[in-house]
Amino acid sequence: MKNLLATTLALTSLALAPLAYAQKTDHGGGHAPPKPGAGWNGPGDTVPNGGGSGSGSNGGGNPPPPPGPTTGPSGPDYAPGANPLAPRTPPPGLDGVPGSPGEAPPAKPSTPPRTETLNSWQTWWHYNRWAHLDLDRSLAADSGSSGFFLGHGEKAQKAPLLRATQNQIRDVVQPALIRALARGGQSDFETYALHALAKIRGVPLQEGAPDFSVVIRPYLRSANQFVAEKATLALGIRGDESFQPWLSSILADAPEGRDLVGRSLVGDRLRAYAAYGLGLLGERARDAGVRVGVYDALMSALPAEREEVQAACLLALGLVPMPNGEAFIEGGDQFRGKTRVDQVLAILSFFEDTAQSFLARSQAPNALARLIEGAPESLRGRVAYALLVASGPLTQEQREVQNAAVIALGMIGRSGQAPLDQEVRDHLERVAYKSGSDRSTRYLGMISMAQVAARRGEGEQPFAGLDTTRRTLQRYLSRSRGETLAWTALALGVLEEDANERGEVASPDSGKALRAALEKARSYEVAGALAIALGMVHDPASADMLLTRLNDASDMYMRGYCALALGMLGTPNAITPIREAMAASTNQSFVVENAAIALALLGDQGNGTRIFSLLDRSSNPKVQASVASAMGWIRDPRPLGDLCAMLADPRRSDAARAWTAVAIGRICDQDRWPWVGRLSVGVQYDVALPTLLEPIYETGLLDLP
Repeated sequence: MKNLLATTLALTSLALAPLAYAQKTDHGGGHAPPKPGAGWNGPGDTVPNGGGSGSGSNGGGNPPPPPGPTTGPSGPDYAPGANPLAPRTPPPGLDGVPGSPGEAPPAKPSTPPRTETLNSWQTWWHYNRWAHLDLDRSLAADSGSSGFFLGHGEKAQKAPLLRATQNQIRDVVQPALIRALARGGQSDFETYALHALAKIRGVPLQEGAPDFSVVIRPYLRSANQFVAEKATLALGIRGDESFQPWLSSILADAPEGRDLVGRSLVGDRLRAYAAYGLGLLGERARDAGVRVGVYDALMSALPAEREEVQAACLLALGLVPMPNGEAFIEGGDQFRGKTRVDQVLAILSFFEDTAQSFLARSQAPNALARLIEGAPESLRGRVAYALLVASGPLTQEQREVQNAAVIALGMIGRSGQAPLDQEVRDHLERVAYKSGSDRSTRYLGMISMAQVAARRGEGEQPFAGLDTTRRTLQRYLSRSRGETLAWTALALGVLEEDANERGEVASPDSGKALRAALEKARSYEVAGALAIALGMVHDPASADMLLTRLNDASDMYMRGYCALALGMLGTPNAITPIREAMAASTNQSFVVENAAIALALLGDQGNGTRIFSLLDRSSNPKVQASVASAMGWIRDPRPLGDLCAMLADPRRSDAARAWTAVAIGRICDQDRWPWVGRLSVGVQYDVALPTLLEPIYETGLLDLP
């Protein structure tokens, strides 16, 4: 009966997919459809299988070679103001169902927890965890992120983290990936091997080896829509400034772009991925001409376009801030009419134009919030009031736009005494606990009010809103139940996690309240949120309670969250129990991934070599997915030689080789944080934009590893 119901739901979802943009909920929102069966598994490290080799040509001539060298800037640095994680809370057919025409890919393995809706706390945590976990202990110093803090008392001793060397990547990894791509495989393997190669920018090539522009050409022209889209995105992941004309021409559907992708017309999906790629390329571009070229291409494609392309352009513009002040003067006439103020006002004008698609407009607040950092204070006020109106009690906006406005207010509000900031804090509290808003809006309001209260403001009392918000959250924690309790706990964790950066410790009352709630919690979903919140609060008194739950819980999600919380606490004596829990749960993908992250937080990088054997011997795709993700979090380079050998092993399936490529790419990534993490933090993902998030086929931007 259960299987029959799942099948019926799946067929119904596919039949109704074209109506997703037109139908709204009672609150005016267009929810993306839930995944059939046991509930949507959320975003994650998925390998879509479009079937068949994706390296075929589809007509057209050879694309023009990119000018200049093809190696991008080395290292993980960003252009000034371009790092989206600074500040912490940043910081059917070829144009429809991906894959071969007429072929729908099967369900893919996924590591996130089961969820019934996109507005669950588990989904929010999965997308935003990058801003709350600092595995290499470097993000806090560079960008003001939540950072790594072990709490009070004993601290784990950590050896320096190992990283793949340039020689290792040049002599072992790059040749292995290039050979594997030349050998070919199904679309999933081709795509993720190509992305792995794109991530290792700035590493010299062996003599005679083809450069990236040569390797990627046939994949841009692939007849397989999934491969062509993700190859286009790979140009941005590579971050090579010489690819800017390529991406711009694809986005513009220009003759050069059509020639590049081997199509008589560049469809909306390909154009959207070109926009995403331009954003990723532009965030690291140092050449003023390249940044202006990216900006011009995105702004030119914004008016009068399909909502999918518009949304992608807006999200990408948030990654490419135009210069201000002295930087503008140094850039000269190139930036005339294209300053940060011009950029923000143009996006704000689009957001306030209610004649535009609400689906596209839902991505504008994220871009505005990212670009406000470093802009004039008057402009911050102009943006804030537009967001206050969009999410206010008299708003006529769709739920998706309201949610986006609430998220963005949490990114730009402050804790000081300024009237604007006081109004933002009062507004978010009303949305969270005193309004009849959609529940997703209320939950996001809880997180945003905590983010604002924890962010330093101006004046003699830069944290004027901190104590008031803390007392409010503690009060609601004691009287809430179910989902409201889970979200309130997470908000309290967000409020307290940066206490050490404020020169204080987290409130003991917050830890006490969370422990009391965890003792009473019987629902694993609520208890999981409480465990994560305790990890963010860095409450050492909760270590024994979490260890007990880790050992006794029968639910794998609860065990995974407890392991992760112990890693966030920095409890040294948790290393052995977490190792044991992972060893006993090799078929429970969620435990494997989160336990590995916890051990990496505790400095146990050697765990990478221990879990490699799971990838080597397991045929379970979910285990392969979780192990690949876990190895990417740990980034231990020692298994790279064996991983490259597995990549070339003809006895292994294409799916297994694809996950091997994912692991290699994550280990050798030249950025501290994967590109998908930089994009997913603070994004409005609960919206029907398939190129951003595709909950059925899991082929959207945020579904990629």
